Amino acid sequence: MERAWLSCGAITYPAVEFRPGDPSSVDDTTITVKGTLHRKLFRNKSFTGEMEIAKYDVTKSRMFPVTFHNDIHNGWGSFTYMLGLRDANGAPITANLIGFGSIWMTEEFESVKLLLTEPVGKGEGQGKDLQILAPATDYVSALALSEQYKERGQY
Repeated sequence: MERAWLSCGAITYPAVEFRPGDPSSVDDTTITVKGTLHRKLFRNKSFTGEMEIAKYDVTKSRMFPVTFHNDIHNGWGSFTYMLGLRDANGAPITANLIGFGSIWMTEEFESVKLLLTEPVGKGEGQGKDLQILAPATDYVSALALSEQYKERGQY
């Protein structure tokens, strides 16, 4: 039995990018989620579709499906984009995989936490402490949401 969610339409959240402990690092953005959340019985949730972060152009590229692993940090997922170059006829020339970071969500995308790989959008690097939380509109609301994720072991 599978329950599909958000199979059409999109949800756009106000979001805040920041580093915990550094209120001066706040940068407002938005996250738009459009796709299908698959919830199969006795399996991990998975998401197929698009997740666009307004401040990062690479997120307009094709996104690989995300599996939210119940046994890794209580629902961790990894999100990756494919950035491809095409010739004048539209045929693919090359494709680069851009590992963007880690993702957690509550229930059915009521909220989202992204832990970004730095340097952002370069495809290689490491996760430090740069986060995007949604829905959030300022440092205080983003930090409070981040703490809720941490209390659930999602960090």
